[in-house]
Amino acid sequence: MIKLQKKYEGTINIYPLFKDDLKINDFQNILDTLIKKDLFKGEKNNIHHTSTYDNNNLVHYIFIGLGSTNDNYMETLRSGISNACKKASSLKETNVGFYLPSQLQNGDALENIATAITLSTYSFNKYQSKKKDTTIEDYILVGSTLDTFKENVDEGELLGKMTILSRELGNEAGDVINPETLAMSAVSLGESSGFKVDIYDKKKIEKLNMNAFLAVSKGSSYEPQLIVMEYMGNQGGEIIGLVGKGITFDSGGLSLKPGNSMLTMQGDMSGAGSVIAAMGAIASMKLEVNVIAVVAACDNSVSAKSYRPNDILTSRSGKTIFVTNTDAEGRLTLIDALDYILTEKMVDRVVDIATLTGAAEVALGQKIAAVITNNDEFMNELKIAAKDTGERVWELPHDEDFMKLIETPYADLNNAGGRFAGTITAGLFLGSVVGDTPWLHIDIAGPSWNEDSDGYFSKGATGYGTRLLYRLVKNTILI
Repeated sequence: MIKLQKKYEGTINIYPLFKDDLKINDFQNILDTLIKKDLFKGEKNNIHHTSTYDNNNLVHYIFIGLGSTNDNYMETLRSGISNACKKASSLKETNVGFYLPSQLQNGDALENIATAITLSTYSFNKYQSKKKDTTIEDYILVGSTLDTFKENVDEGELLGKMTILSRELGNEAGDVINPETLAMSAVSLGESSGFKVDIYDKKKIEKLNMNAFLAVSKGSSYEPQLIVMEYMGNQGGEIIGLVGKGITFDSGGLSLKPGNSMLTMQGDMSGAGSVIAAMGAIASMKLEVNVIAVVAACDNSVSAKSYRPNDILTSRSGKTIFVTNTDAEGRLTLIDALDYILTEKMVDRVVDIATLTGAAEVALGQKIAAVITNNDEFMNELKIAAKDTGERVWELPHDEDFMKLIETPYADLNNAGGRFAGTITAGLFLGSVVGDTPWLHIDIAGPSWNEDSDGYFSKGATGYGTRLLYRLVKNTILI
């Protein structure tokens, strides 16, 4: 539990400090000794732990360097707080106190500190017989005026919990989180958070003519589910649409992936996880916005019923699609989901988020999401949200001449455009049904998964996009 107190009396003391303001109210002599010995100078990502005896108690001091006050230090703060929490957890105490300098006693900093503390406690260890559980029960933020910012702390803690929910969904095996259980997770969260959920089964999906979506699901024993979530907090205002890729396991279909490439494919529904979790945060905070979210959930498996290369599909929009590669399946589900949310729900703006292409990871690495858009203003709003959350994005070009790469003599579109500009052509494939509606396509193939524990990221699914989508939606209130 995160608490706000004016004083703290405990044995673990954490000090986030800027290099141009190395002053603390207590124990300055300890800090001065570390500075003199060049062990701590407040540089970015510099963390130092030292201990002393006081009245027969071992007292711990953890100093976090944040760099200069002139820098954009929020990402450093999140990582530093999380790493300090992990160190504190290893010390086997029940509580820890954070002494915050004046520069961090504001709503923005406290929200991010609460998020980092919450995320630091998570690891996917539910199936381990011997768990390394923390003994810490209370995380205490110390300052004379912090009560003013309790709502910010609560919001930050909520965003941490929703990000963990997204991580849990992405980490679970494909036989645990399948289309039906993913749908039930959305229903459960809707009930607890306050948003409406409708689930469409295969027969209802057939009536909606979502044939591209249905084709991907054909090889699986799990039936597809269309998950539709609605939160209306501003009657009469614009409606923002969110669409998340919900492939609960991706074998590649008949265009089978190599064995090693399947090891993380339970996370191919990470876009759906971030959309569902963001809806939970939006509704829980009762934001004065209108949001409709859609997930076309299915499992891309191999059987005698699987769709095949050379199939020609007719999507919901009426566009025909020549299947070159059954491992380019996400865009088939998303093109129908986008058409549905635009024509049935009549959203004013729409964002889709998906682990769509390995090409995005090759181009930008594992920390940055690729973005395709048809609207500069919407892109600028996303950049602001990304700066706020540290969930980084980079816009790729939206030039129409790239469409030549997904042309085919057999149909309106080819579902895979070959080796060149793969992230762009995948985005343009989806954009072909968007028209002039302001649209963002976010490819999270890189940042959706972490190979190792790193700062406030645990190994496995990262929950990337949960906080980004929440902030993007929330910021519309201020525009």
